[in-house]
Amino acid sequence: MTTVSFPKVSPFRRAGLALAFLAGLPAVVMAAAESRSGAEAAAPAAVSGTVAMLTAAPRAAASEGATLASTAGLSTLSELIHAGGWTMYVIVAMSVVALALTVYYLLSLRPSVLYPHALLHKLEIAAAEGDVQLLRDLCVGSDAAAAQVLLGGLEQLEMDNRLDYTVIMAAMEDEGSRQASMLWQRIQYLLDVAVVAPMVGLLGTVLGMLQAFGNLQAEIGSVIPTNLAHGVAKALITTAGGLVVGIPAMLLYGLFRGRVMSLVTGMETACGRIMRRLCMSLKQPAAGEQAKAKAKG
Repeated sequence: MTTVSFPKVSPFRRAGLALAFLAGLPAVVMAAAESRSGAEAAAPAAVSGTVAMLTAAPRAAASEGATLASTAGLSTLSELIHAGGWTMYVIVAMSVVALALTVYYLLSLRPSVLYPHALLHKLEIAAAEGDVQLLRDLCVGSDAAAAQVLLGGLEQLEMDNRLDYTVIMAAMEDEGSRQASMLWQRIQYLLDVAVVAPMVGLLGTVLGMLQAFGNLQAEIGSVIPTNLAHGVAKALITTAGGLVVGIPAMLLYGLFRGRVMSLVTGMETACGRIMRRLCMSLKQPAAGEQAKAKAKG
């Protein structure tokens, strides 16, 4: 078994160590006191920071709630229109005009209006019989575009006693071009709405951005986000409103443009068929009279 031997310390050395310990004890106590006072001074700062965080959280929540409330206030159409400013009222008026034009075109741009089947049937019977006066009376008594085209050919036939089919068809083509131009001009108004509505929306966008940056300049020291958001919302609402009106109007214009082309083609075909039948009916008696004159000669 091994034994551990500790070095022997003299009594004088022990006394020196005790004196050194007692001499350093005040410094340790002072350091502990200083650290305690520093902790006590830091505690109020930590508490104040916590309080500031706790008070800032409700303010942020209140601000977010106000923003959500203002956004929810724009949920209805009337409030959206009001938030967009006076340009939105112009866009709404243009949408009403586009709707009225659409209904009017649906009712007026139809074969039953431009060249009714019943009228064409009567005109074909009169043309087969060669009755020019009956044809004229039927055309004068009708407001259909086909009747006006045939009337132009009949007037040319009455002015020139010669039965020249080329001249008569040229007169009918002139009147047909005039009627077609009236139809094209009629649907042009819908194209105008489709072009102008997005431009009005763009004007509202510019005005809204001017308002937003004007508020930002006036409140350079303390910017209020709601004032800035109001101008930006106005800009976006008017842009969307102009596009919502312009895009359907453009699509409807394309639809009616195809319908007008189809109607003009059908009207020209019907009028040409009736006039050819009339010319054939008028040539047959003339050919018979010429044959009789040659036989007598």
